[in-house]
Amino acid sequence: MSPSRFKQKEKIVKPVIPFRCKVLAFAACAAVIHPAHAAWPVFDSAVLAAVNTVNASVVALNTSVTRMLFDIGTAINQNGQKTVSTIEAASKAQRDFDTVQETNRRLEDARQRYDIPSSICAESGAGSATEVIKAATSARAGLRPGGGAAISNAAIAAAINKPPVTQEADAARSTHIHTKYCDADDYAAYGGTKACPAISPNMPGADKRFDTILHGAGPDAKLPDLTFSQEQSDVARMYIQNSVRRSVGQQLRKSETDTPAGTQYVGLMNQYNAIISAAAEPQEQRIAESLPNPATKPLLAEALTTPSANAYYKLIASPRAKAAGMMSLREFEAFEVGRRYANTEYQADLQAMSGDNLLRELIRVASLNNWLAMSLKNEIQKGTMIGGLTLASTARREFEPLLTQTYQSVPGKTGK
Repeated sequence: MSPSRFKQKEKIVKPVIPFRCKVLAFAACAAVIHPAHAAWPVFDSAVLAAVNTVNASVVALNTSVTRMLFDIGTAINQNGQKTVSTIEAASKAQRDFDTVQETNRRLEDARQRYDIPSSICAESGAGSATEVIKAATSARAGLRPGGGAAISNAAIAAAINKPPVTQEADAARSTHIHTKYCDADDYAAYGGTKACPAISPNMPGADKRFDTILHGAGPDAKLPDLTFSQEQSDVARMYIQNSVRRSVGQQLRKSETDTPAGTQYVGLMNQYNAIISAAAEPQEQRIAESLPNPATKPLLAEALTTPSANAYYKLIASPRAKAAGMMSLREFEAFEVGRRYANTEYQADLQAMSGDNLLRELIRVASLNNWLAMSLKNEIQKGTMIGGLTLASTARREFEPLLTQTYQSVPGKTGK
């Protein structure tokens, strides 16, 4: 068979070759189809081209798939590195944030423990209140007759400091002093006379009204004064003279005291004055605590450097305290209590406190309450002692006649 015939015959039988044979070696395929001519493989250029094309396509596909897989792997690796970097960055940021937070916490803790609050000056002023009380107690000793406390009114000074006179002379002296303190009731009764020429414009009834001791003398319906002026102090002492120290008998002359009766008279007067001293003490203490107290001056100067205390001082301090730069004990105590508990500026100070500073403020409040409780205890004890004197006086009035009568019944005492 000639090649041309074989070629023609091959063309006739080519459509029935299976597709999978194209990817195999042509010789193997020819042997299967034409076993008689297996030793003479003949290749068609078109088939070879097709095979090469398929092989090239497979190689290209393989290369493309390999490249795609490589790119996918590379992308996965890059994304993994990005994720790791992101996690590391986030972890570092969190660590830095935690470090800053811990540092701030420790700084704030240190500030709370060791920071000096703006109200420290006012607090140190309160801590020196003992000095103010001592000064007031010392001033009270000067208010007793002959104690040396200043009195601007000469008539009142004579009534308080000179020896006792008769009851009649004492009453006449009181009337003379009262001419400067007539009130509307006096004027309605005997106005226009020497005893009451006119109603006092500034201190009506001051030498006979108890509010002179409590709130200070002044016009009717006046506001209370915590720090007294010199004139208010003078008339308050005259009130004590009229209410407690009024005369029960005149003082003896020197020549009279050496007689037996004079000796007894002096002894009775001493006993009387002992009781009167206790009776006058609460009023004298009230006046002493109402006088300008020099011990408050440096304390106020220090306390007023605190804004909240200074604001409260401007609001409530008396004109007298502002002018003199010092307060009475009563006004100082009112300032000390009020600058915290009646002061809106203090609320801002309190709002800013926390930690140890707030704890210290609670301790100061407790200490202030204890201080006030101690003062109250002292006043209760004082009242109890005065009550004991009243009880003793009552017992003396009851038992003195009984003892005298019984003593006369004792054998050998008849007629004595």
